[in-house]
Parts: sequence; structure tokens; C-alpha cells
Amino acid sequence: MRDESGDRRNAVDAGPDRSWVAEQLAAARARQEPETEPEPAVVLGEALRDLAAEWGEVLAVAWNGPHGRDVRLAARAGAHAALAAIATWLAAVTLCVTVWLVSAPNTSGLSGPLRVGGQLWLLGHHAALDVPAGRIALAPLGFTALLVLALWQTAVVPIARPVQLAYTAFGAAIGYCLVAALVAAGAATSDVRPDTAQAVLSAVLFGALVPTAARWRRIAGFCDLPEWVSTAARAGAAAGAVLVGGGALTLAGTMVVHLPEPGWPRGIADAVGMFLLSLAVLPNALAWSASYVLGPGFAVGTGTGVSVLSAKVGALPVFPMLGALPRDGSRLYPYSLAFLVLPVAAGTVLALVVLRAGERPLGERVRALSAGAAAVALLAGLVATLSGGPLADGRMTTLGPSGWRTAVAAFVLLGTTAAIVVLTPSLGPAVKGLPRPSVGRMVDAAAALRPRRRVTAEPEAEFFTAEAEAEPEPEPEPEPETEFEDSLAVAAEDTAAEETTAEETTVEEAEADPEPAEGEPEDQPSEEQD
Repeated sequence: MRDESGDRRNAVDAGPDRSWVAEQLAAARARQEPETEPEPAVVLGEALRDLAAEWGEVLAVAWNGPHGRDVRLAARAGAHAALAAIATWLAAVTLCVTVWLVSAPNTSGLSGPLRVGGQLWLLGHHAALDVPAGRIALAPLGFTALLVLALWQTAVVPIARPVQLAYTAFGAAIGYCLVAALVAAGAATSDVRPDTAQAVLSAVLFGALVPTAARWRRIAGFCDLPEWVSTAARAGAAAGAVLVGGGALTLAGTMVVHLPEPGWPRGIADAVGMFLLSLAVLPNALAWSASYVLGPGFAVGTGTGVSVLSAKVGALPVFPMLGALPRDGSRLYPYSLAFLVLPVAAGTVLALVVLRAGERPLGERVRALSAGAAAVALLAGLVATLSGGPLADGRMTTLGPSGWRTAVAAFVLLGTTAAIVVLTPSLGPAVKGLPRPSVGRMVDAAAALRPRRRVTAEPEAEFFTAEAEAEPEPEPEPEPETEFEDSLAVAAEDTAAEETTAEETTVEEAEADPEPAEGEPEDQPSEEQD
């Protein structure tokens, strides 16, 4: 019996149904064991690898396609923008680490100043930081100027067609915003949380607009702009320089009057840190001062305001520059209205530059004046907006000037002053008593207010046209006050030279054709006539 049962089991194991039994047993074990889900990190990694493979294929096709040169230009622009972002981040980190080493190196680890450097880099782009006390969005424009300068130097990619401007702007924006996203992620702490969305958006704007603005000469070459546009640009630049200079003089005078100011720490390391902080916000103070001389002024807290008409200031933090603010505006009014002379001077310079551009129709002059005043107003409003922002909650939520009020005041003051100067009647009636040959020249000099040059190779002096004046001259241009006198002197010299030339010509003609002697026939026939 045992042998038969053993033979029967061997026959079953060796039968053809052995594989089917193994499959059934494996399926039963699988049903009994719970299914294990893959980890999220593994799933995310696989998805990223698939996405990278797809984008790699798309990039390879575009790189070797008909627009491959444009794509390569965009890649170069993105790489340059990313390098500029890394360089400025390293500058911020170096500054913060240096201050940390000098002041208190044993208070925390090195990760603290590294994160502070990233937060400073983000604030330079006007990206907000959320802290337990509120929201900080006051950008130090001194560091912002460093960011703009670094991005300005990245515009080295050659541009041959207008469409390549869009490719390079796109590439620079992508490269810059990637670095901004990494910095925002690394700068976050338990107490400070950067606004990542705002940081990325600001980085996109910086990366796209600044390198494109650096190629303004190339853009002007692509566009067939009228001549009055270049005149408006020069006039706006001159007026803006006068306005900034007036604001700087106002700030310097105020700081000198109120020195020494409280708020400077006694320690050397703390004093160096306060000096660097003051240097970083110095452009902010210049923007506030320019808004003050324009009229709207600025706010230093909720319910406060400092302008040429009044000054209302409450409790302020202990900071050296804030100590220069007037505490009682009633003592300054109406003497503070004298600061309005600065925008009037800027408008006068705007008009003089337009007048010196040459004899043009009144319509072109009006367009040049309007465009120049509008450009200065827009830039003033933009800088005023960027110079302010909240500094935590409470009273410090409103700091800085109003952008739209500053722009409107700049346009009205500069445009009105320039229009009055341009539309002023000519000075011709004042020179009616002068000799006739010089009246026309003097009237032209008074109307055009541009330097005249005389060509000595010919008897009569000729003047340069507008095209010749467009070429830069090595000699500095005279001031508007002495230019009119120089023009009058040149006109008088030209008149005297013409009179002398006329006398010499009369003498030469008299010597060449002498009068016939008495007794001699006036005309003697020649042999050929016989």
C-alpha cells in the first residue's frame, strides 16, 4: 500500500498539471499579501525624468531647426543672466558674512548670514519678506542699482534681427528667475518667509527688461524714428539730471544742517554696519528728496507727510537720515516754496535743449517737449514707487512718496515751464536799433541759442546745419547765459569782416581798371579788327 501511494504522488508531481498548480499557489499568496504603494519621492523622480526627457527632445529639435541660431542666442542670454544673478548674490552674501564676522561670529552658525544675504538679494528686487512683525517690502535702491548694473553688462549677445530681441529677453528672464527661485527657497527660515511668487515675477521683469534696455542703440537702429525723438531723449536726460542734482543738493544741505544726528552706534563694527545700511538706502533718500522739491513730498508713517507746504511727523525709529526731517512744518512755510525753483530750472533746461536742436516747425518742438517731459515724469514716478514700501506692521506700513502724484507734478511743472520758454516771443524787437546787416544774425542767434562757427576759407561765414551739430565736439559747450553773448560777438565779427572784405574788393577793382589818361582814346582798335 505504501509503495502504491508513493508512486501515485510521484506521478502527480511529474504530471503535466504541475505548472498550473504553481501559478494558482502564487496567485493565492499575492491575494493574501497587501499591495505596497510606491513612495512619493520615487513617483516624483520618475515624473521629472520623463518631463526632462520630453523637454530634451523638444530642445534638440529646436536647437537644430530653422530657428536654431535664435534658440542658441536665447540660451547664451539666459546663461549670462544666471551668472549675473549668482554674482550679485555672492556680493550680498559676502557683505553679510563680513559684517557677521566683525560683529558677533559666535552667536549663530554660518547659515544665518547666508540666509540674510539671500534675503537682501530678494529685497533688492522689491520682493516682500513676511516676518512675525508684519511684511517688509522696502527695497534698498543702492543694492538695486548694483543688480541693474550687473544685468546691464550681460547685453553682449549680438543682435541681427528684431525678433532676436524677444528670444534674448525670454532666455534672460528664464535664467534669472531660476536663480531667484533657488535663492528664495534657500533664504526661508522659521521666522522669515520670502514671497516666492513675487520674487519670481520681479526676477522675470528684471531679466527681461534690463538687458533689453541696454540694447537701446540697436533698437533705435531697427526703428526709423523721426529726428524729434532723439531731441526729446537728450532734453529729458538733461532735465532729469538737473532734477536729481537738485534733490541731492537738498538732501546734502539738510544733512549738514542737522549733523551730528542721533542713531550712530558707538562700536566700530556696529558703526560700519550702520554706514553700509545708510549707503544702501541713500538712493531712496535721493528719490524722496526729489519728490519733496517737486511738491508732493513723502510719508514717514501712517498719517504723516513731509512736503513744501507742510510737515507732519510722528514718532520715528532711531536712524541717522530720519533725524534730518523737519519736526515743525510751520517754521519752514512759505520759505520752503523756494525749492520749486529746481523743477522750474529743469523745465528751462528741457526747453533750451529743444531750442538748440535747430530751426524746426513748432509742431516738432511741441512733440519733443511733450515726449521729454513725459519721459522724465514716468521715470520719476517709477523711482518714487520703488523707493517706498511697508516696513512691518503698524505706523511703518506707509513709507515713501506716491508714485502717481510725483509723476503728475513732474509733468505739470516741467511741461509748463518748457512751454513758456519755447513760446516766448523772439528778441528781435530789442535789436531794431542795430545796423541792418547784423540784425538778422542776432535775431537768429537769440532764437536758436546755439553756437555759430565761421568758415575762414570763404569771404562770407557759413554756419553748421543740424546734421553737423549732431556730431559730438571735443570742446565743451558754453552755458546758456554766455552762449547768447558769444553769438552776438560772432555776429558782430562777421559783419566787420564782411565790411572789410567789401572795401578790399572795391580797391582791387579800382586798381585793376584805372581811368584812361587825357588825350588817349578810350578804345583803341586792334590789328585783328582791321
